[in-house]
Amino acid sequence: KRFSTARDLAKMVAMTTEAKQPSAFTRVEGAARHTVMQIGLGVAAYVLGSIFASGAMGRISERVGLIDSEAVAFVYGWVMQRLWLFVVLPMFGWAAGRFTELRSLRFAVTAALAGELFALLLFSAINGLDPLLENPGELLARGVTLLLGMAVTLLAVSSGRRAAAAAQAEADAIAVKQKAE
Repeated sequence: KRFSTARDLAKMVAMTTEAKQPSAFTRVEGAARHTVMQIGLGVAAYVLGSIFASGAMGRISERVGLIDSEAVAFVYGWVMQRLWLFVVLPMFGWAAGRFTELRSLRFAVTAALAGELFALLLFSAINGLDPLLENPGELLARGVTLLLGMAVTLLAVSSGRRAAAAAQAEADAIAVKQKAE
């Protein structure tokens, strides 16, 4: 068969050739990009969460005043200190899951550990390691809240992936409907 234009020839070649599998280098490069994104989002979540928490703590303390109960003050302080892990990182995870194909567990673990490592490095640069090592309760609280934050982020990424799948199914249905018309 003769082709009238180069475009027709290109279409015919594209239809008859099979899609090539990506090379090992391409797969590794893609995985590295995902990992860098996850680490960056973990650190950014810590920074933004800390900014939001300090602003919120200032406003709340203006209205509430000094908290008398030591237990309530402890819980309040930890929730505000871990705001990045319970609110900001899951929001980033949902958005990343909605717009990219990534594994929920890998994102939750990598991003949370990156943010926590950044927090620990910052804390130890300011205060040294002695306050952390002398207080095992704080290390335990950090570990428990880190695991809880990972679980919340895992759920958020999974929710984002489900939202992406639903949007794709809706777009496919609209395309089929328009094609039928």
